[in-house]
Amino acid sequence: MPALFFVVLMALSSPCLAQNETGFTAYGDVPVKTPDSLFRRMHLATDIKAKIAAVQPLLAFHAAHGTTDSVIFYAQQLIGSLNQSDLPSADKLPSQVSLYLTLANAYSEEGLYDEALRFYLQGVPIAESLNNKIAINDNKLGIANVYAARKEYDKAIAAYQDLLRNTGRVEKLEHLVYERLGIAFLEQKNLPQAKLYTEKALAYFQQQQEEKKALQAKLTLGIIAEFSQQTDEAYAIYNEVENKAQQHQFFDLYINAGQRMGDLLIARKDYDNAKALLSLVYANALQWNDLKAQLRVLNSLRNLHAVTGDYKNAYALMTQYLGISQEVLNRQNKKEINELEIKYQTAQKEKEILNKENELNHQKTVKYSLLIGFLVILLPIIGLLFMYYQKLQAQSKLNATMEEMNRQKIAALLKDKELELLKASITGQEKERQRIAGELHDSIGGNLAAIKLQLSNQTAADRLDALIRQVDDTYRQVRDLSHDLVPLKFGNTGFTELITGYIRQFNMPGNAIITFHAFPGEEIDRIGTTLKAEIYKIIQELITNAQKHSQASKVEIQLTRLDGMLKLLFEDDGQGFSVETVKYGIGFQNIRERLKLFDGVFSIDSFPSKGTVIDIEIPLKPECYEA
Repeated sequence: MPALFFVVLMALSSPCLAQNETGFTAYGDVPVKTPDSLFRRMHLATDIKAKIAAVQPLLAFHAAHGTTDSVIFYAQQLIGSLNQSDLPSADKLPSQVSLYLTLANAYSEEGLYDEALRFYLQGVPIAESLNNKIAINDNKLGIANVYAARKEYDKAIAAYQDLLRNTGRVEKLEHLVYERLGIAFLEQKNLPQAKLYTEKALAYFQQQQEEKKALQAKLTLGIIAEFSQQTDEAYAIYNEVENKAQQHQFFDLYINAGQRMGDLLIARKDYDNAKALLSLVYANALQWNDLKAQLRVLNSLRNLHAVTGDYKNAYALMTQYLGISQEVLNRQNKKEINELEIKYQTAQKEKEILNKENELNHQKTVKYSLLIGFLVILLPIIGLLFMYYQKLQAQSKLNATMEEMNRQKIAALLKDKELELLKASITGQEKERQRIAGELHDSIGGNLAAIKLQLSNQTAADRLDALIRQVDDTYRQVRDLSHDLVPLKFGNTGFTELITGYIRQFNMPGNAIITFHAFPGEEIDRIGTTLKAEIYKIIQELITNAQKHSQASKVEIQLTRLDGMLKLLFEDDGQGFSVETVKYGIGFQNIRERLKLFDGVFSIDSFPSKGTVIDIEIPLKPECYEA
């Protein structure tokens, strides 16, 4: 990565600005100068109430400019001071709900969604205890935003629509929800709905002169235009957002627009400008410690190196990407957050149940009043209703029992099917062994026995021709048998070309887009036929698993020979899974067994809603190459 590091170093070492021919400007240092008046007011504060009043404008200043690290730092300091103060609990609550919301929004902007969710969930009950409807709605909006960021779109959209139903026609909140619905539908590739909601939000933000929210909505419209193949319009929107974000010092939008411009330059095959632009964006993301932006830009740079054939740097960037992803995971307390989320969802369910119970109680009161008035007339009907109620209860229990039985039957059928497949595989292997043994014993063994007999009784030179024909016939049988064991396609076709042809059949509308890169191709084509056959079967198994289970939109496969190792990197952007709790099926077990033949290693890195990365390494010994 010498070229990348050189550009990043130049960008960071510049005291002012660095600009390339694409028109994108990068800063070497964060050009946010906090007004001295804010610092002075904070330092002059003598008690906790004065400190809270002094820090609030400082938090608002950094939140507006997208310097989320500063927001998190000052908010955590203030929360610590508030908790240690001797203020009565009732006086602490209003400040706590405001600080928790500020901190949660900052974590969400930073890409630390689990930490954001923790503070949103803590803020909701405090806001409810204060009957602060604005804070309740803001925290619920934040929770919905986290669901959307974690790709739990059904939960997110349901939460947004629930907010719209219960906002009490609060215009600003309504349009904030419209903006987020636009992003959620965009992630689901529902472009008409995404555009409809985003344009509604944009019109409102422009009318209210909320410059940052308007630029965010424009950035979303740029992405919609890009996905609609209107790349020139998308590039113009990104450029406008980048310039205005720079003027107003909205650095989070500034980085996002630059990264999207870099991706468009890659699509246009303008690789030099794309590399310079994305390197500058990455320099800014590093300087401002924006982990979410770093992950996006690293992914773009990795794609750039892959399409230009620089697979060594692409692999190195992938390693760096995984490291930052792990850092993000390490900075979040999942156990505590999961418990808070369960408590929040339980509280929401309890509220729904309570409302329904109140409604039922009201209905019962009305019914009882009517029944008391007409008791004599309605007595037979009451008896019938009671019998009907018992029947419904019995039917409900029967339905629940039937559903449980059906679930058990389905599980048993799946288990039986899996066992059948395993038995069929073993039976097929056994039959193949028996066929080969019979072939060796009956045909080749018989020929060799005849040759031995003829050699031991050889007396006349004129029988030499018959003996040669017998040997030639045996040779042909051995060759045919070897061709049965190793298919000719691995010998007659380039290996990388064979894999590319196999993958091509999956690239059709509705399927995940699969990309394959091999480097260096001629060296990989030279590996032994047996290893080729196993690698081919492993790739088949991984693609089949991704198509069946991952719900991915993109799959990337890299096959690289580097430092005496054959490396297979398989990545998808699907729903992922927890590697600690998942039970691996026959497919993964077969892959492990195939790799044991070549001393290969197999690792999986996955997390729910984060996709899956499978890394396979096989040491290339001399016997692994073709003669």
